[in-house]
Amino acid sequence: MQCTHCGSLKFNKNGKYKGDQRYICKECSRSFSDKVRKFTYADKEHFLDLYLNNVGIRKASKIIKCSPSLLVRWIKELAKHFKRQLEKANNTASEKEIPDIIEMDEIYTRVKKGLTKCRFGLLILEDEVKLLRIK
Repeated sequence: MQCTHCGSLKFNKNGKYKGDQRYICKECSRSFSDKVRKFTYADKEHFLDLYLNNVGIRKASKIIKCSPSLLVRWIKELAKHFKRQLEKANNTASEKEIPDIIEMDEIYTRVKKGLTKCRFGLLILEDEVKLLRIK
């Protein structure tokens, strides 16, 4: 058995919940159970791919074989995750890290003329998240 969050093999017992043994990871300090997950992270990635390609919630729930309410909960979890990444990028971003010119394929962004405020955008490249300031 390994940590379901980081994959570490270093963990201690951390009590029981509804008869299931709980563990706490020594490396990431997160708690997990020995109970088998019904949906894996691969299922979540598959749903995210479907969702980003404009497949509806009901159709995606039939493909993944789960309830639509579960998929809505996954969407909310992902939104919280992206919000945390944006806040982290905002806290660590400096003028040197933000490039002057960015070229993007298959993406067109229109920024209104005459804006007096700065606008921000989020650039996600694989595992990196960058906060972009548009002047």
